[in-house]
Amino acid sequence: MNRSLYLPDAPRAASRFRLTKLVRATLLAGLTMAALPSARAADATIDFDGLPLVGLTHGDAIVSQGFHIGTFSNDPQALPGDAVGAIIDGTDAAASCGFLQCPTSNSTYAAIVNDGYMEITRSAPGQTFGLKSFDASYLGSNLYDYPATPGFLRVQGFYADNSWVSEDYAFYAPGSEGFEFGAYNSSPLFANSQFTAIYLFAFTCDANQDCTAFSTGRGQFAIDNIVTTGLVAAPVPEPESWLMMGAGLLGVAAAARRRRQSAVSAPSATAALAA
Repeated sequence: MNRSLYLPDAPRAASRFRLTKLVRATLLAGLTMAALPSARAADATIDFDGLPLVGLTHGDAIVSQGFHIGTFSNDPQALPGDAVGAIIDGTDAAASCGFLQCPTSNSTYAAIVNDGYMEITRSAPGQTFGLKSFDASYLGSNLYDYPATPGFLRVQGFYADNSWVSEDYAFYAPGSEGFEFGAYNSSPLFANSQFTAIYLFAFTCDANQDCTAFSTGRGQFAIDNIVTTGLVAAPVPEPESWLMMGAGLLGVAAAARRRRQSAVSAPSATAALAA
């Protein structure tokens, strides 16, 4: 069962962050209770190649390569079918995303929108893993101008005793071709940890570098090539099994927006996408 990141229930996932100098911040809670492994087994890479190009909705799950990847809305009134993302063909990202600036890539990747978040766990109960590296990009509308740091990705790792650590990774500003993937390496702490779950969600930042999550609908990101460590043994490849019914990123985003209890001051990137 996923841990709720709804803010009134989980203040640890702070909704506002004043960005002064973001390199990579590591926030610790109960770290002394978590033991680091003495050795690291074979790495395993979570990618999304070969998966169907479908919309991802609240409560969907992908079971692949020994991992369970869930996608969720942070809205307490979220229902199955509410849009939280899509599997994108990076070679034709413009066709999949419309006004949303999805990065181009020679592979397939996952996109998370509408302040959604991703949960990664091992498929087998009790197995743990660390995080070595990943590729990520901010997602935003091409109708807006973005600051030098348009946002950042928070990666939150949970141990078996429910203590946690997190690291923040600044997204690159869009270039002449729009947003692009950046390659990120985690700290030795994350690479050598024994996590039972990892959560990924995005903050969006304004020109004053005031950053928020779960409050604007513009916390959006693309993720690919997630390299994990600390496996007891190399995972046995499994046939990709999909527990989802996706109507596509464009078609279901409007339904999710209608359920928002309060309007934001400016139209979200997803609103522009559906326009």
